Amino acid sequence: MHGPIREHLEELLRTNAERPDTKAHLASCNECTRELAEMNRQAKMLQTLRAPDDAEPAPGFYARVLQRIEERKLTSMWSVLTDTPFGKRLAIASLALALALGTWVIGVEKEDGHLGSGPVVAEQSVDVPIIGDQTQQRDAVLVNLAAYSEPGQ
Repeated sequence: MHGPIREHLEELLRTNAERPDTKAHLASCNECTRELAEMNRQAKMLQTLRAPDDAEPAPGFYARVLQRIEERKLTSMWSVLTDTPFGKRLAIASLALALALGTWVIGVEKEDGHLGSGPVVAEQSVDVPIIGDQTQQRDAVLVNLAAYSEPGQ
């Protein structure tokens, strides 16, 4: 479309009132005339699709919409484990395996002597007092940790 039509297109489509310069251009330009007629035809078709202002949905419409939303709601991945018999069996088998492995680890640790060896106590003669600024305190803690030995060794 050409300049005069483009500038006043909305006004032309809304009111069908033609300005003198637009009327003169439409009289001389078949392309703009055809395009304007096509736009008018499409506008009328769109107006037939518009719902009336007083249109209300049927009774129960909103309840049905909410019900369908609830039915289609995404299920979580955990519902596969809790809602199906296979999922329940899988969860029970996993818990049993974790219990068996935990029992085995505790047994092995007791045999090695790592469990139940009592609290770790540092020798009193090696302790470096933790005083001073933050750097000195950190160094004192590191010295205490490096000088640690099991009591009775």
